[in-house]
Amino acid sequence: MAEAFPLADRPRLRPVEIFPVNDAGQRMLVLRDPSDPSIRPIVVSDGAAQVLMLLDGQRNLPELTKALTLRGSMIGPTQLRSFLERLDQAGFLEGARAEKYGSERVARFRAAPVRQAVHAAGAYPAGATELARMLAKGYLDAVGPGELPRPRQPGTPTPRAIIAPHVDLHRGAPTYSWAYKEVAEAEPAELYVVLGTCHTPVKGHFAATKKPYDTPLGAVPSDAAFLDRLGRACGFDLFEGEFSHAGEHSIEFQAVYLRSLGVAGEGAAPMVPILCDSLHGMVPPRGTPREVPLVARFVDALLETLASERRRVTLVAAVDLAHVGPRFGDAWRVDAAHMQDINVADHELLRLALQPDADAYYAHVMRDDDARRICGFTPIYVLTALMQAQQRRGDLLRYTQWVDTDGSSSVTFASAIYR
Repeated sequence: MAEAFPLADRPRLRPVEIFPVNDAGQRMLVLRDPSDPSIRPIVVSDGAAQVLMLLDGQRNLPELTKALTLRGSMIGPTQLRSFLERLDQAGFLEGARAEKYGSERVARFRAAPVRQAVHAAGAYPAGATELARMLAKGYLDAVGPGELPRPRQPGTPTPRAIIAPHVDLHRGAPTYSWAYKEVAEAEPAELYVVLGTCHTPVKGHFAATKKPYDTPLGAVPSDAAFLDRLGRACGFDLFEGEFSHAGEHSIEFQAVYLRSLGVAGEGAAPMVPILCDSLHGMVPPRGTPREVPLVARFVDALLETLASERRRVTLVAAVDLAHVGPRFGDAWRVDAAHMQDINVADHELLRLALQPDADAYYAHVMRDDDARRICGFTPIYVLTALMQAQQRRGDLLRYTQWVDTDGSSSVTFASAIYR
């Protein structure tokens, strides 16, 4: 018998993404859990927005019904309860059902010997042959490098760092290919330190895992000894937020590329996977990241641990750039004029990161309170600070603007290299 979960007296919506879509000319809303790809997104009517805005855990059902009536809604108590039960059964409301599912998911993650390739069959093919074909097409694409990686040339220096996207491979493979072609053709690193954006809040703000990252091409092990040294240098728990790795995609996509090139994985280099929380939650108004003790300790500890490392190391920032348009909360639709403005601003951001000037980069993003929603804010800052300390300049390889055909959104991303 299925376990019964009563609806909470005062329903509260879990932290989910809500974005509009057009379905046969009708505006609908999609609810998606960014932390858990196993929870199926659901589609609701545009009118449901009135209900969703009220699900803050402060109102019971009669109070919700009254609030909706005052807003001119025709949703009655029976229809409201049915809608709330649908949300709860889908996993989008806080309560006993979500708590039980969350606890079971944490337990499964902790017990698993590897971090599963949870985005395979969605963001990229799950079959090794199909995946290899997709990656090859990215290299050969008209906006990609136009050729497959050439045989490694002896003496080509190992890249000090790369910037690569974390957008799904269906949209981003040609842009990823610019950075990973450089990796493929150079002397391979003996360790890859991957700084990934986390799209959900991270306990402790910086979170590592010692679990290997699995891919359809085989797993990429984590370097536990490096992480132990880094943790001691940081002076705080790097594993408090380890569970954030369970559903986050940014590092998974880099593991796919590194494994595909044979530079990481069994018989090759390990990686150090670290997810980064948003600086918005760490830096006070008019402050700088360097003034935040936890951020300063992390950057200094990573510099110290890298300085003591005798192996060849390549840093990877797994980042996207602007997220704009109605889907992301803007009042304006995406058009050529807006995208030209985004192009100018993104290139200024990249210039400062590649210069590199960490304070100027941060000031650039915050001059308009991150109006472009830079989805790599923290990893780019950390990488820029590291490269600035090491006096390494970078070069832009490729900049891309992906625009939804209906003008509802645009995501921008880039590949770059520090030699």
